[in-house]
Amino acid sequence: MPDVTGTLEYLQKLALYESEKPYWCFLPPHDGFDPDVERVDNLEFEDHSDVHIRDIRDLKHAFKINDCGFEVVSHHSRFSSFQKPDDVAQYRAEADQLLKDTLDAAFVKSYDSILRRNVPFQRNQMDLADPLHTEGPARGVHNDITYDSGPEVINRYLTDEERSLFLKPGYRFRIINTWRPLVPVLEDRPLALCDSRSVDPEDLVPADRVAPGRFGEVYYLTHNPNHKWFWLNKQTPSEPFIFTMYDTKDGPHARFCPHVSFVNPLAPKNAAPRESVETRSIVITKE
Repeated sequence: MPDVTGTLEYLQKLALYESEKPYWCFLPPHDGFDPDVERVDNLEFEDHSDVHIRDIRDLKHAFKINDCGFEVVSHHSRFSSFQKPDDVAQYRAEADQLLKDTLDAAFVKSYDSILRRNVPFQRNQMDLADPLHTEGPARGVHNDITYDSGPEVINRYLTDEERSLFLKPGYRFRIINTWRPLVPVLEDRPLALCDSRSVDPEDLVPADRVAPGRFGEVYYLTHNPNHKWFWLNKQTPSEPFIFTMYDTKDGPHARFCPHVSFVNPLAPKNAAPRESVETRSIVITKE
């Protein structure tokens, strides 16, 4: 198994964050404003180049979302690329059915999806409401939901009828990400996943994430040598990750899953740039 020593980007432990909450704004270009030139965040990261990242290729069935917060599932999608918005809508429905079947869920609802590609972006406009909008790899070790923002996301995207059906004792709510490469074999910028049972509460730093029409809170992580990191060498599109971003169930299991992409030291120089698709879904199961 090709375990690797990789470089991961962690949030710095700055005195600034004692008086100013970390934030990041995702703003489209407009007259007089270029987000590629003008700063839209106060995030300061630092590289840690000695992080052991364990390959789970031969052990992938031993890692379960109910224990460590992530797992690899076997699933063939009808989509390897996205040409029109309806392709994304159909893929999200496909991913939700995967989660429903895998987790024996009573209800699944995708509320977001993201296309990513590891190439330089030079653009003078972007439409964040466009399902085909494509972003680069996300920076910094992070978890996209916090214990405070999780209930807000659930209330925002469930209808009144759905809330009346499920917001009651006997149901477990999770927000789960499905993450799939779109290249035949992923070598460039694979995803590293952290077992959150190895994370101390002091490692988690809440940060505001602001976009037009949307406001959320995420966790960035500061470095801790006790973090346990994993990856899937030569991941294929039929081996998507599912991982937890928020979980209402108390217990010793992983209730979230920090993650970040990294530069793969085993990738050949001519490796295809990483392309991936991810969905975010509210998953409700019976307790």
